[in-house]
Amino acid sequence: MAEELWSLLGHSRSLSHEPWPRWEESLLIENELEIIVQFNGKLRGKLLVPAELPQSDYESLARAHADFLSWLGDKQVRKVIVVPGKLINFAVG
Repeated sequence: MAEELWSLLGHSRSLSHEPWPRWEESLLIENELEIIVQFNGKLRGKLLVPAELPQSDYESLARAHADFLSWLGDKQVRKVIVVPGKLINFAVG
């Protein structure tokens, strides 16, 4: 079936004689990461952050984001848990 489709695409040489596709290593590197933002262990949203951003800056980005201001409000943040490249959890009371 692949040979049939290959010939219908206009190729005269057999598909079995074609080389494997090449990939570019630089395109495999992620530029942005999607970080899960939780409040008291419940998913409340996601945040796109640059891949090279240090984990110490995750908290300030989440606190400044408009989507999460209502969850923080005037509540006291008891603890912040950061899992680098994955999530940030605010324990609020």
